[in-house]
Amino acid sequence: MPAVPSSPFPLVRRAAATACAGAVLLTGTGCGNQRQPPPDVRTPGPAFGSEVVRYPQAGLTLERAPAGWARTSGVAPAVAGIATGTASIGIFRFPRTEPLPKTRAELDAAATSLIAAAKARDPTFTEIKRGRLRVDGHPAVQIRGTETIAGQPRTVRTTHVYAFGAEVVVDAFAPESDFRRVDSAVFRPLLATLKLGRPAGA
Repeated sequence: MPAVPSSPFPLVRRAAATACAGAVLLTGTGCGNQRQPPPDVRTPGPAFGSEVVRYPQAGLTLERAPAGWARTSGVAPAVAGIATGTASIGIFRFPRTEPLPKTRAELDAAATSLIAAAKARDPTFTEIKRGRLRVDGHPAVQIRGTETIAGQPRTVRTTHVYAFGAEVVVDAFAPESDFRRVDSAVFRPLLATLKLGRPAGA
């Protein structure tokens, strides 16, 4: 099993970044030469509804991807990154030749292995909760915990789905103070409507 990946897509919304750059240029100008506070580009913003996003090369469809968040395509095994402020979602597809876990015992063993790998990679990793579930009818394990990314504490919900000869990983990160809000509005709806199939051309 691979280590629970760290956040690979530390993106900032392009519009927000552009606004921030503009604010820097304009500091000290304007009415009365009053210094204007820079816009907040770190706090995760809300999604502007949802949209369907397809990744046929990975056999994945996001039926409720957050609209208005920055989105990039990845190079295999990375599929995509979706982010706003300091909240991010990384999606991966790791092809597997060995039998995929499907029984309760096999899924529990997979979760234990993933947590051990996460702690080995980041000694600050602390498990909050783990569990078995099904995503689009396929067996999966999910781990929630806290870890440190670029020196900053983050809460993560990492989900590993075993289907079509691969381990599909969805890592969702946000600062602890924002996690519950973003998790409820974006992370969990995205996972609940994730659709898996065979990659195009497979």
